[in-house]
Amino acid sequence: MKRFILPVATACLALALLAVGAELIATAVVYSREGRYVAARERFSSKTNTFITGVSSKKCGYVDSLYPHPYLGFVHRGDPPCGIAGTNNIGLFGPDFPSQRPSDRFVILVTGGSVAAQFAMPLATSPTYLEQILNERYVSPNGMPFLVLDGGGGAWKHPQTTILSVLYVDAVHAIVTLDGFNEHYMLEAWKRFEYPANNFFDINPLATQNFGSVLTRWAVGRIRSKAADNALLSRSNAAYEVIALMEHWATANGNPKTLIDSMLALPPDWSRDQVRTWQMSQYKKYLRTVRGIAREFGVLSAHFIQPVPAIGKTLTDAERNVVGDLGYRDRYQGMAADLLTLNDAGVPVVSMLSVFEGDTRTLYGDPIHLIQDPATKIGPG
Repeated sequence: MKRFILPVATACLALALLAVGAELIATAVVYSREGRYVAARERFSSKTNTFITGVSSKKCGYVDSLYPHPYLGFVHRGDPPCGIAGTNNIGLFGPDFPSQRPSDRFVILVTGGSVAAQFAMPLATSPTYLEQILNERYVSPNGMPFLVLDGGGGAWKHPQTTILSVLYVDAVHAIVTLDGFNEHYMLEAWKRFEYPANNFFDINPLATQNFGSVLTRWAVGRIRSKAADNALLSRSNAAYEVIALMEHWATANGNPKTLIDSMLALPPDWSRDQVRTWQMSQYKKYLRTVRGIAREFGVLSAHFIQPVPAIGKTLTDAERNVVGDLGYRDRYQGMAADLLTLNDAGVPVVSMLSVFEGDTRTLYGDPIHLIQDPATKIGPG
């Protein structure tokens, strides 16, 4: 019996020492790379934000909730086990979108990215807070109760919001676009303004990879999800580093020369100023398109430039820890100033950059989203 126990105990001790050694090495690597110690759980959770957390569960990741849409790129699925409760007939949140304009309500479509989705998201047991406020304090142009449609999606930007407006312009009375943050990333990108978000590639993997690579990335993604939920592995920097290497290997096995990249490429000989000017012209083109189609169908419309942590808000220490790099400040202010010139062309544009001036509360929960109560979906105060 001793002959059996001793080798097993020795092997277990050796494995434990190897695990401890691997953990120490991984921690040293993290410290040298980051300049500070970063807990493994923080690293596993760093690929999310308050919007994604709010529409995800522990068993399913955000990508598991996505569903491809033929014109909008991606929406959400409502089917179990990973679908989102409250998903409507077009894969967004809240009440179903009508096929024609109702006569007993005044319908406002609020569209944009995840900030717009949060802003117009219905509460747990009642209509969206915006809809309640409108009905309590205002009378609609047609005298009917307001109905707010949540037309926002995580990582959405124009032309997705433009396309949604075109699809449902004949079923609503007013269109409100609230965006800017997702769009500002494209101002210096050498790809067309329409270049899709990563969500598109996540649910349409064959756009960039072969079947083998798709299967490999799916398997590695499942491993990451399981590790992030495991009490032991989620605390291990060694486990994180191994999974990160697997993800890099899986990505490297894909085809780097994708058709999407070539279709939506900008001329490589353009200067940075040329790119920025062209991208802004595209952004304004889409806002003008929304305004034009709305006017054609007798629909009211307005565009609101969303606030950002880098401008107009005195950040608390808690906010500074989560809002990330604020180096986009000047670029964003320049973009906002350029968009405001559309008012001269009859396109109503309103800046909300100063909406949080003088507010000393902790409002931002990540680089762009406001903190929201998980039950009420209402932010601080």
